[in-house]
Amino acid sequence: MYKILTNKSYSNGKELHNIEYLVENGQIGQIGQIGQTGQTGQNIKKAPAADSTTETFDLTNYHVMPGMIDLHVHGAMGHDVMDATYEAIAAISSHKLKEGCTAFCPTTLTASTDDTIKAIKNVRAAMDIGVDGAKIIGAFLEGPFINTKYRGAHVEKYVREMDLTAATEFIQAGDGCVASIAVAPEQPQALSAIRAFKEMGVQVRLGHSAATLEQAEQAVQAGANMAIHTFNAMSPFHHREPGLVGAVFSNEKLIGELICDLIHVHHSACKALVNAKHGEGIALVTDCMAAGGLSDGEYKLGELNVKVVDGASRLADGSLAGSTTNMLTCLKHMHKNIHVPLAEASEMATATPAKALGIFNKIGSLDVGKSADIIAFDDDFNIVFVMVDGVVKINRLPC
Repeated sequence: MYKILTNKSYSNGKELHNIEYLVENGQIGQIGQIGQTGQTGQNIKKAPAADSTTETFDLTNYHVMPGMIDLHVHGAMGHDVMDATYEAIAAISSHKLKEGCTAFCPTTLTASTDDTIKAIKNVRAAMDIGVDGAKIIGAFLEGPFINTKYRGAHVEKYVREMDLTAATEFIQAGDGCVASIAVAPEQPQALSAIRAFKEMGVQVRLGHSAATLEQAEQAVQAGANMAIHTFNAMSPFHHREPGLVGAVFSNEKLIGELICDLIHVHHSACKALVNAKHGEGIALVTDCMAAGGLSDGEYKLGELNVKVVDGASRLADGSLAGSTTNMLTCLKHMHKNIHVPLAEASEMATATPAKALGIFNKIGSLDVGKSADIIAFDDDFNIVFVMVDGVVKINRLPC
């Protein structure tokens, strides 16, 4: 059993002051007040009980929040999800943990049917075996059912029109591990496929798409609830043809992923999106590829050659190809450069992703009964403490 003391903690868009969290059996068991109550939005009356076996972590000098959730990550430390090896998934999991991420979606690329199925089955196997870092919350299939015009760093020869039979084969290969799938909604049969995916319990993300506003709206009505890396690889905004970007801005049901590395999206565009969507409408993601955590150089993204210069990963033609950023950097940029309050920025990295995947009942906030996924960092955004499912994974607190 653990007791965690905080002066400032952030949960579901709110800032809480002087709170104790009692962790037991891998979950947040009780929440108590140790001083004046901040804007908690909760009925917190007294400190949680503890006994002589309770270990206390004093995080009162740090910022405390739920572990971050990366819904879109391809690789790190020289490994790629498409490697289809346990070692690759384990390495990505360990890397994510160091950035304060406690849960993630291993993400595939558009590839051959055989390679895609191998990658999906490998994610399933890794979930069964278990990983020691950030936990796997399900695979995200980014492709192959996208628009060639906006394919970005996806191999053109593998891009295909929506084929529900093929998509179902991918989902069944994962034996329940596929959490979401990408769809270009302008494709023939896309709307019926979106409805079918929802019935299967698979969330649908729109992206790599030339969709009009109307096509995007129809996809949302059919069940889609996210847009992949907003602004990137999608039909742009025009005042008479708002496109998919316009749908993200105007539709409250459509959560927009955002790579806030200030390379993929200009800070003013990030600010405009925040003003339109706020914390509950944006999910911070990394879209990180194999170069994450490593120095500049030459790497692979699936079958494609990628060169990383000053942290920006690009194809030979100059197109961006994933990122090398991490969730902590995105959170820091959102707070320091976009000037979003930390409570709202943390919501974009925790509660909103959890709600988007339909798992907010389990993770994403510091509430009683939820997994004890808790992180702490200092004013310079250095991670000092990480707990996953009630197990302390990183402890850099002074003795």
